[in-house]
Amino acid sequence: MTTIEDNPPGLPVELGKIDRELGLLWEESGDTKTRASLINLAIYTESPEAVEANTALISQVAREYACRAILIFANRAAARNEARAWISAHCHMAGKGDRQVCSEQITFQLDGDLVGSLPNIVFSHLDSDLPLCFWWQGAFPDADDATLWTWVDRLIFDSQDWSDPAVQFERVRALHASEGRVVLCDLNWTRLLRTRFALAQFFDHAGALPHLSRIRRVEIVHAPGCRTVGLLILGWLAAQLGWTHQEILGRHTFRSAAGAEVQFALTASPGASLGACRLFSDTASFELARSENGEVFRAAMTLPECGEIHSTLSAGRDQLVDVLVTELSRGGKHPLYLKSLESVAPLFLS
Repeated sequence: MTTIEDNPPGLPVELGKIDRELGLLWEESGDTKTRASLINLAIYTESPEAVEANTALISQVAREYACRAILIFANRAAARNEARAWISAHCHMAGKGDRQVCSEQITFQLDGDLVGSLPNIVFSHLDSDLPLCFWWQGAFPDADDATLWTWVDRLIFDSQDWSDPAVQFERVRALHASEGRVVLCDLNWTRLLRTRFALAQFFDHAGALPHLSRIRRVEIVHAPGCRTVGLLILGWLAAQLGWTHQEILGRHTFRSAAGAEVQFALTASPGASLGACRLFSDTASFELARSENGEVFRAAMTLPECGEIHSTLSAGRDQLVDVLVTELSRGGKHPLYLKSLESVAPLFLS
């Protein structure tokens, strides 16, 4: 039977004694450690190998964002129905001196049918009234317990990991329709934050702004296996500029608000998840390309009135921990996310 006991993520505890054991953990630490928490961060996985990686990730996140972390390994294939738990702490130095700020982690393994009891077993250990950010790793199931989502304030997922994004996005839309208060947080969308800012900055230039409504072609370069991120940035452009998807004899294009055709091309090439985005009007062009080291964008625009203009913009960091911390730190809703998805929904099937 698959288990994580060979490499336990902390001190094993009985389910009914978790809070007591956590209290003892802090009593034994003396005055050198301070417990801190801003949110509840729960991570759900069905991969036993992911438990160790997620524990390391939580330790990194805790340096920037104190939390009570709840790591859930769901072992649906187990022959026996059983639940086990472990506790640990991630401590980091706080400024000068010897005082450490610590975040708690509770790890659960739910076997067999007890996976369906996740809300009752796991969420009774949330930290007071702090918001719950719930990261569901992997694909969403065909059916789940609807009461699970009533606990969640921010639902985190990563569409880059999905093998069938059309089906998964449909489930996300259905979930949002039934639980409208849940904020959808796609880490793939978060990865595009700097890209969206950089593309918008092109049109801060007075000479560029008139060409925004005259875009006739979009070219997007993405890494192999990252077509979803290319479609998301295309959807954002379409939603912001009022383009409407159209398909004629199997050929997909957009129709602008003025009725003109807008063509697009998505190309896979080794490199960053989103390597480049190019926009073309009849007389102007705009290109945003990520540097080889991934740290900056090379921006270039050609305007009939001004010629070529080049600039360099920070691209931010694309490591998973950086993307997750960015998402946790931003807060608020993502009103453009579903609108952008709707703009390109038929393309996920093409």
